Amino acid sequence: EAVRPAVTQVSNNVTAADQQSSEVRRVCLNCQSFPAPGDKLRYCGRCQVTVYCSKQCAQTHWAEHKLMCKSTRKDREESLAMHVARGGQEKDLNEANRDHSKWFHEVPGLTNEIQLLAWTHRSEAPFISAVASQGDADGSGVRVEMIPRRIWEEDPHFLDRSYPRNCRAWLQRRFSASSSFTNTEYASRCLMVDQDGVPQLADFCAHAFDNVIIHGVEIVEALTAATRAADLAEAIAWIAENQTRKSLGAQEVLQFFRDRAALLLGVTALPDSPPIPSRALNNEVAWQMISLLHLELSIRLTGLISASHLNGREGVIIREPVGLRWKARLDDGTYVDVKAINFVHICGNYKRRTTGGRKRPFQF
Repeated sequence: EAVRPAVTQVSNNVTAADQQSSEVRRVCLNCQSFPAPGDKLRYCGRCQVTVYCSKQCAQTHWAEHKLMCKSTRKDREESLAMHVARGGQEKDLNEANRDHSKWFHEVPGLTNEIQLLAWTHRSEAPFISAVASQGDADGSGVRVEMIPRRIWEEDPHFLDRSYPRNCRAWLQRRFSASSSFTNTEYASRCLMVDQDGVPQLADFCAHAFDNVIIHGVEIVEALTAATRAADLAEAIAWIAENQTRKSLGAQEVLQFFRDRAALLLGVTALPDSPPIPSRALNNEVAWQMISLLHLELSIRLTGLISASHLNGREGVIIREPVGLRWKARLDDGTYVDVKAINFVHICGNYKRRTTGGRKRPFQF
């Protein structure tokens, strides 16, 4: 049909609380814009799930949304029935969903881990699933899985794993709508289960890749692959721009790494010039960048002489250095102290920081 019925009834406002958290702010599904200051997004009048900034956007998007509206409404009705059966009130379902999304977004590093997993495997048109148990207070037990297209599209048992009936069709439309989707957006599900593994709430979304995060990781991979002055300068500029507390100016950040370079190499760069790149300094700067993303720096040990039996072992750096030595946790749980020159970064393996180490890298 070409008609646009109740979907244009977008008078049901997304509450102000839905927009308060910067981490979970929603955008109009049609124009991908946040609501104007003082304005609100509005739910689709039929499915009560999809949101738009205006009736015009709802009408423009109806040709695509009508393919999913009915099944989305049925999924919401099932979620509502489950919510009421658990003792919730019908009017509180959207708030429960918002709190659910907010919990996942507030797990340090989880969103970055999910999107970098999608970015690394973007050639496989991946769907990223994150599952948490209700008893997991800090999110340390969240399980993240990458499901490539060959599985979510072809495996007959895919929909048996707590996915709504329209999940496969939704993914097919998202990945087929634009040839650039895998380079600009990623699809994910965040699922909460009870202690018996029974699904409670789930959030299915397509998100735009964060260019700051993606570019930062690209800098890290270039930085640890070679010792080019341009890569080091770009990395230090990224840190100055994205430091957690914004407590230091660009020149102070530069001076910090000049001092580290002098400690590592015994050579001081010319005044106001960037430090001299080296494998050790580049590794330290890379760790700084990854830590600002609440992720672990995956490494492989190399060049050890007295402990040559450890060469080739893999693990993660868990703590900033004491002097020149870094604390690493190997894959078998062994802890070792190594110099920055004795490890190389394993690209493409980005997981959130869970235990060990301090929350703030160096003094940034």
